[in-house]
Amino acid sequence: MRAKPSAFWKTAAIFVIGAGSGILASVQVIPAGSVGSGTEQGPGPAGPGAVASFDPGAAGPSAGPSQVAALDDGPSGLKCAPGLNGGATDKGVTATAINLATTVVRSGPGAAFLADVQIAMEAVVNKVNHAGGICGRQLVVTYRDDGWNSSLGQKYLRNFMQDEVFAIPVGPSSEGLNAVAKDGSGEIDEEGIPVVGTDGMLISQYTDPWFWPVAVSTASSARLMVIQAAKKLGITDFAIVFDKNYKFGVEAAQAFNAEVKRQTGKDVEGFNEANTCKANFCGVEAAQPTYATEINRFTGGGPNSLVAMFLEPATALTWMGNSDSPKPDADANALVWGAQPLFTRDFGVKCQSACDGVTVWTGYRPNIEEYQYEPALRTYVADLRATDPNVDVFNQFAQGGYVGMQLLVEALQKVGPHLTRDRLRAVLDSMTLKTGLTVDPKLRWAEENHYAAACMQGFTINYKGTFGGWRTGATSCDPHPEYGTN
Repeated sequence: MRAKPSAFWKTAAIFVIGAGSGILASVQVIPAGSVGSGTEQGPGPAGPGAVASFDPGAAGPSAGPSQVAALDDGPSGLKCAPGLNGGATDKGVTATAINLATTVVRSGPGAAFLADVQIAMEAVVNKVNHAGGICGRQLVVTYRDDGWNSSLGQKYLRNFMQDEVFAIPVGPSSEGLNAVAKDGSGEIDEEGIPVVGTDGMLISQYTDPWFWPVAVSTASSARLMVIQAAKKLGITDFAIVFDKNYKFGVEAAQAFNAEVKRQTGKDVEGFNEANTCKANFCGVEAAQPTYATEINRFTGGGPNSLVAMFLEPATALTWMGNSDSPKPDADANALVWGAQPLFTRDFGVKCQSACDGVTVWTGYRPNIEEYQYEPALRTYVADLRATDPNVDVFNQFAQGGYVGMQLLVEALQKVGPHLTRDRLRAVLDSMTLKTGLTVDPKLRWAEENHYAAACMQGFTINYKGTFGGWRTGATSCDPHPEYGTN
């Protein structure tokens, strides 16, 4: 296995477990050797009320009734125990480890909502490994920060495939993943490497047979906003501002316009394929110091209107901070709605009164109001804080990373000791996951349908002199997630 450059880092955690508390004592960051050169140990269950479907100690085919009946047991005599699990059964698998690798976003514009995803992933890894791993194998995850850069992410993912890791978990950095998916270079399919539990929301993650997303697609989120506003709230004027630097913004704009045309018979005013800012359709360059020029061109807002923001947080803060940008007005039925990247505590606090009344949409059940008392949410919050006390437990992409890792863990348990990529794919393509953390009560995948989630819920920012959190709002579902951006 090819050695990695010295700049390649792997996290290794040292924990002190006292009185069942699972408190993190210290964390070291060490240079990694080759993939699989160590294990990641972590705290055990950090709180009561774990969801029954997520049992880190479950053992292979006997883990539950939802085991895929058609999956054979593999070679006879194998058991879910060290030394009896068949050893090296596939690329990246040894007798003691399942080697995984992924690109993350710890720098650049995307870090504002994607940096905490790695912490959420580690929370699940820690729990699984402390419980003994999966069929005698520890989960070993290597992370590489690509800054949400497509070409850099593609390079790192190619390296992972050359190093023969077993699978790519969660894949927080969607831009690089998009480059190696079926509609890009197709390298994921050529290698036949599973990409499990993604939350990047790009259409390529739903149409590629080697990806299993847990999120509602960006296209669906744009579409369901229009459906909710038009059919339930009587909105007649639709506008969108979006980040044209990144794929998620462009896909949102395409899907938003397509649904507006279905609902009203015409395009969004100013719609153009060049994604320039004109009338009610406004593509902007990310992370600019001001958007005064674009706001002067933008005509969205006013009575019976919806302005949808598909922006990363820094760009949205600058946009909303301009006194002339459209603001919510309940009396005029003027709505300003934001996509899931804006559902972080930091955004709510920093946007201040400009975002009072802005609704942000998520495919997960956040730790607020009635949800915070549910066992699944209590366990999620405890697990994250045991891994990093400073993590934003309200960050919806972190929650997606946690759910994505739950999917991978449960699928690995179902495969059992004879672990291969093809067997994992067979399990995932007939998988049902119930975590208690998603707006959709259950996520289901099938061989020809990886649109497992289609429902989101809106939560309205409350700012009255200080940030007062979010207020629970309506749920909306996309009846046709398969439409993609069309």
